[in-house]
Amino acid sequence: MEIHDEWEDKLDKDEWYFSNSFESITKGMSSEEAYNYIPNVLDLLLKLDNDFLIWETIYFLIELYSIADTTQIHPYFESNWSVLTQYLKNYQDSYATPFKELKIQLRIKD
Repeated sequence: MEIHDEWEDKLDKDEWYFSNSFESITKGMSSEEAYNYIPNVLDLLLKLDNDFLIWETIYFLIELYSIADTTQIHPYFESNWSVLTQYLKNYQDSYATPFKELKIQLRIKD
């Protein structure tokens, strides 16, 4: 029997689980707080090994940049850009869609 992850149970009960969770984190966040939170999300992103979770986390990163209201790439993000790009190439769905959207939002050319 395969162990069912806790997030999967929560998602089964609430299809908006991630959206609601991310909203609870960002609620009331200033643009500066959102910008400063980006390294936390990047660190998490590089630890994930599930395409679905990576997908959701990239969209959370996109939301943080929207709240931060900037296209300025966080210095921590910039220093880890190539590592993240290489890592995400292992997750085709996330690399193809949300990562592409993030690059568009940040005006990053391939």
